[in-house]
Amino acid sequence: MTLYNISKCEVKRTEDEAVQYVDQLLKEGVKENQIVVLSKDKLNTDRFHDSQIQHKTTTGTISEKFMRFFIGEDGEEAALTKFGFSDEQKEDLKQDILNDKIVVMVQEVRYGQDEFEKHNAANQKSQDKHAPSEHHGEIE
Repeated sequence: MTLYNISKCEVKRTEDEAVQYVDQLLKEGVKENQIVVLSKDKLNTDRFHDSQIQHKTTTGTISEKFMRFFIGEDGEEAALTKFGFSDEQKEDLKQDILNDKIVVMVQEVRYGQDEFEKHNAANQKSQDKHAPSEHHGEIE
């Protein structure tokens, strides 16, 4: 199971504050694909379009709302669950989002041990079908 380790998490009151914080993170060397912006509704800014910055809304699509209705999970809970927050942190962030605040996080992917072993390049040799000595001629 893939988990995300959050190294920074800030709650911003406005879109402008969120955009300024994202720009600050980028200047500090944080990569776009590490930044996640969570809000209740779609933001008006187009700052996160055409970038690897992830902007997620907790209201979700109609099908997501329908599915969550049946499993009894709200959008905020669903959005925050994969980030490994404690129940108390999750509840605080959930209330912030419900109060129209914007959560900006910096994530680092953390893999479970079984995923790490499955995708570890050092173990790929045992999965190769042909030994290097079986290849003849130029390899492009």
